[in-house]
Amino acid sequence: MITLGTGIGGAILEDGQVKRGKFGVAGEFGHMQVVPGGHRCPCGNRGCWEQYSSGNALVREARELAAADSPVAYGIIEHVKGNISEISGPMITELAREGDAMCIELLQDIGQWLGVGIANLAAALDPSCFVIGGGVSAADDLLIGPARDAFRRHLTGRGYRPEARIARAQLGPEAGMVGAADLARLVARRFRRANRRRVERYERYERYVESRRTTKESP
Repeated sequence: MITLGTGIGGAILEDGQVKRGKFGVAGEFGHMQVVPGGHRCPCGNRGCWEQYSSGNALVREARELAAADSPVAYGIIEHVKGNISEISGPMITELAREGDAMCIELLQDIGQWLGVGIANLAAALDPSCFVIGGGVSAADDLLIGPARDAFRRHLTGRGYRPEARIARAQLGPEAGMVGAADLARLVARRFRRANRRRVERYERYERYVESRRTTKESP
């Protein structure tokens, strides 16, 4: 699974189990380097995937065009009444659905970078399906369509191997949050069971001590 929000999150699911890797950090797909020397990432590196395919990347590009007073940005500038800082990802998606050419193109760019990264992951992991979630996935085919096209162009060995499907998460933008909540539920259940066993052991010990004391006090 790949989640597109402010950055890119991810998870590897195999046979119903989340694969966490040797050190528990598997799925940090957003920090694959796709453009050496590219945009600086908060992680400290440059050119990370999430700097080109995420909500932050989408908003950054739109604001830069608006700040430069580019003619293609006049629509969104008018929409925010000149307050460029108010430009947001959901707003860009909304305007793209209404036919704003710049917003459509920005989502296409984000989608193409998404497809490039997915092609890299396909070469490394060979999954049967990529599920796309997160807030940016609300753009639906404005994002997923270009991603599929770019994936097909960049997939190694295309025509000689099965191709993974790219599908939008059925739970949409909330898929990652729902999954995290379910994981928290499972962890909480384990803690409750562990605590219950601990209490039961303590109670057994108390009964044992009491029985020993009673035996010693008996004439």
